[in-house]
Amino acid sequence: MFVNLHKLIAFVSIPNGGIYDTAHRVFERSSFFPFKGPITVPKFGSQRFAILNLNNSRVYTRDYLPELLRFIAIHERTECCLVLNLVLYDYGPHHIGPIVNRLNRSQFDVHYIIVSSNYGDNRIITDEMTANFAGMVQRGVIHVNDTLVRGAVIRLKQRADEISQMIKEILKERRIGYM
Repeated sequence: MFVNLHKLIAFVSIPNGGIYDTAHRVFERSSFFPFKGPITVPKFGSQRFAILNLNNSRVYTRDYLPELLRFIAIHERTECCLVLNLVLYDYGPHHIGPIVNRLNRSQFDVHYIIVSSNYGDNRIITDEMTANFAGMVQRGVIHVNDTLVRGAVIRLKQRADEISQMIKEILKERRIGYM
């Protein structure tokens, strides 16, 4: 049977990228409770979102994956868009690869939003880093937000507004899959 695939949006940054601050601004919340019911945000209409506020920077990937699977199990039958925050580590115990491999095997319409400019310092996600990440993604669409933030709150707001627009466009798209 063919069905409309549920959306899964993953914000991707390097450490200190400000993805939590960006997510809080995009979804107009000061905190998220991922294992409670989904939330709505007026700017996205009636669309509901479930947001996992844990990432592979705060815990090892081996500890993150069970939490991700638990989060998916709770919300996979709910009419909502799942949202993750991921940190682009390409080696070591926080490596993003196993997470992307799991999402490659999922039944979601996966969209990665790369947040290329760091909030906490002047580092950025380079084209080479983006290409390496793209090499891991077998199923999914990669979007890039390259707004330079570098500690400026007004730029953080601008980035959140731009990502909100990206999400509106993502939500308009319909992807059909076999279930």
